[in-house]
Amino acid sequence: MKKVIVLVLFVLMFHSGWAQSEFKTYSNGLIYDTTTMYHLGVIVDSLNLKFNTCDLNRPYYSFLQGSAHYIKIPNKTAKKLLQSGISFKEYEAKYPLSVKKKSMYVIQYTYSNYKGEPMLEYSGLPGSAGPEIRLSNTGSNNKSSGWVMNSNDAFFLNELSSSILPERFARLVQYVDCMIDTTSQIYFPDARGRTYQLVEDGSAADKFIKWGHDYPRRPARPEYDEDTPEKYDSLWSIYTNQYRRRDSLRLVALDDKFKNSSFRQAQLLQAWNEAIETGNSDETLEFYVARYLSKDKALYLKRSRRVIGGCSMDDRPRIHATQICMLAAETYQWDVFLRSHLDIMNDRFDRVSDGSYAWEGRKTYLKELEELGINVTDLLLGTCLRVRNVSDSHYFGSIGRVGRAIAETSNHDDVKSMIYSVIKDEEVDIFNRVLFAYLFLNYNRNLVDAEMRAEAVKEVKTIIKDLPDELKVVLDSGN
Repeated sequence: MKKVIVLVLFVLMFHSGWAQSEFKTYSNGLIYDTTTMYHLGVIVDSLNLKFNTCDLNRPYYSFLQGSAHYIKIPNKTAKKLLQSGISFKEYEAKYPLSVKKKSMYVIQYTYSNYKGEPMLEYSGLPGSAGPEIRLSNTGSNNKSSGWVMNSNDAFFLNELSSSILPERFARLVQYVDCMIDTTSQIYFPDARGRTYQLVEDGSAADKFIKWGHDYPRRPARPEYDEDTPEKYDSLWSIYTNQYRRRDSLRLVALDDKFKNSSFRQAQLLQAWNEAIETGNSDETLEFYVARYLSKDKALYLKRSRRVIGGCSMDDRPRIHATQICMLAAETYQWDVFLRSHLDIMNDRFDRVSDGSYAWEGRKTYLKELEELGINVTDLLLGTCLRVRNVSDSHYFGSIGRVGRAIAETSNHDDVKSMIYSVIKDEEVDIFNRVLFAYLFLNYNRNLVDAEMRAEAVKEVKTIIKDLPDELKVVLDSGN
């Protein structure tokens, strides 16, 4: 318990100001230094060249979707009738009050659950009222017409269908797969997730860390006084500055001691081997491994463990992801880097809770991608298109978080033009058009410039009159 308390204090001390400055920025104004950006830029140039010279080698298909009737199953007798394959008209005649919606737009999703089992979900468009019916992906459940049901709810499907995504938008999906290798993942399959992870007492790692932290003149942590809370912030600032100065001196001395101690060199290597075999690792050990053994070895350890946030204000999962980004960039592991950076952008992490009040301090770091020469508009909007014939490892972005990120772009005209194009295009399935309507609302809501927000609303009003009702409802809600 004592070690956990120490870790919490460490996190609070070094990250309590995260809302103002979440991560360290370098002289280039970015969270990755100039050398790292150069190495990444070389890789991007190669990938862009590869993408520009390749043809679209396959069509991308939308999820099955279309109209349905929604039933609230009233009793066991009614359910038996549904299971027997009764027609909708016959059922409605017997149980008219259980028909909750005569016309509802439904999408069929395919996914794998936490056990890796193939699953199906039938549900309405985003923002619509209605159930989510989740079933195992078997032949009897995977259908485009007829009844699908769970214990309480049922849909009568009226010939759900799939359409081909127009090529101009399919290229965006292809760009995502070109930039983000679908065969790669950030974490290894057996990576363990923990809220607080510290090396075991008495282990080689623990002994090395205690040796490395043994340095005089540790400043005294100030005590909080409820009678004078205004003084505490000032005292805490002084304390953290003293701690950082001492830590810098400690590392200088430690570098020299480690270089001249074959015993400590062997001990750290033993700690790394121990971590590989048993998972006995934490952020401090990984820092020393990166500093004294190799960045490849440190990255391996970081990819072997997931950090789960203790609450929505806990930024350690994002810090862990940023450390993975840095190490992946410095060791030229592009796919690990980009997936991890996009996870930071999408705030895609495990937390005990994820309250919206904690989002403000989390930056999107769009500028880093733009500076690398990535076609950010195509990449991020491509992650927002939903198609069913891609790898399970295809990167899908969060509509809300991507909307926030693209609000920081330097290419607003390109972003808006592409979003409007998807919304207006009658060849695009309704589901994707609705998603891009929500993407527009999230983008516009996060624009800092009030005049730009007002102009975007005017632009949308010029196209809304010709849109299907499903899209008018969404876009009207943002006015």
